[in-house]
Amino acid sequence: MTYLTQDVPQKTGSPDLLPNDQARQAGPNKPTPSNRGWILGPWLDLLLISNVIWPLLVFFQHYDTLAGRMTIQFWQIYFITTPHRWSTLALVMLDRNPFRARPRFFIAFAAMVVSLCVGIYISTGALTCLLAIDYLWNAWHFAAQHHGIYRIYGRLSHAPSLLPGWTEKWLLRSFLLYCILRVAQVAIRPGALSDALSITDWIALALPGMILLDVLWNFNRQSLGRLTYLISVTGLFLGMLWAIHNGHPAILLALTTASAWFHASEYLAVVGWRLQKQNSDGTIHSRDAALKWIASRWAVSLLIFMVILGSCGWMLESHFLEYWLLLNVIAAFLHYGYDGVLWKKQSPKTPPVPETIGSSSSSRA
Repeated sequence: MTYLTQDVPQKTGSPDLLPNDQARQAGPNKPTPSNRGWILGPWLDLLLISNVIWPLLVFFQHYDTLAGRMTIQFWQIYFITTPHRWSTLALVMLDRNPFRARPRFFIAFAAMVVSLCVGIYISTGALTCLLAIDYLWNAWHFAAQHHGIYRIYGRLSHAPSLLPGWTEKWLLRSFLLYCILRVAQVAIRPGALSDALSITDWIALALPGMILLDVLWNFNRQSLGRLTYLISVTGLFLGMLWAIHNGHPAILLALTTASAWFHASEYLAVVGWRLQKQNSDGTIHSRDAALKWIASRWAVSLLIFMVILGSCGWMLESHFLEYWLLLNVIAAFLHYGYDGVLWKKQSPKTPPVPETIGSSSSSRA
């Protein structure tokens, strides 16, 4: 997702048109002045991508009864996180353009993942090793996705930056990775190591702080979406560090649930944005009728997908827990690997120079 970009025109429509006329003329990929700097639009971005409601999720989990916490976790696991992982496989199956570009990779990677996961499960009789790999790979995936969406906002804002791209990338990713691995460390080996890392926690605060200062220094009217997203995502992970540092395991659990909700929600929202962009640009393959239908009805299609997959997941887990977990680990590994290809912006190939009438005539002669 790091490499996905969108070209945003500087001017949209005619100055003589009313705002509604400008919106109709602009179409889905040419933002009106009120939408510039946002991916879906201000309100949808705040709700689905920046997820500014995550403090409410933490509040309700921490102060509600056990039944209330279990309800939030139920919806998060089955109807948010699981569909977001499996949606990548749906994209690979329905969109033939990425598959045609690298068919050997998609087939070989799937075969390798399935063989590895099934082989480890059969040889050990447990999923412990696979779940450990999943946590580490998922940590990197979290960091990469959040940085990728932040970069989309950066390009949409057209704001300059004092930080080189690679510096910004590693500052944000390193901070997010540190927070996620710190959660695992507290759960596995609390004690003396936690005391030593509590000093590192203060150093980690400087990483997002440098990015925030850069955004504020170069702030413009189109940077509000980028600033909001940065504050929201770093605020969530700073909350994790605070809970670890001050010994609040219940709040930490609520924050980790909110982070999973945040991650899956933004992914599904950006997938919808990408499909709608492809549909309006005409870049969906002419034979991909199903993908075109889904792209033109994304909200309804996503809702149906989430309900079906979430319901099936809940029923399968109730009767075939280990096999369902194994399938989810396989889907997760494919999700992590395929995302790096699906979201990478392809370099446009130089089209062949057409022959002129004179050259065609001379060649035929």
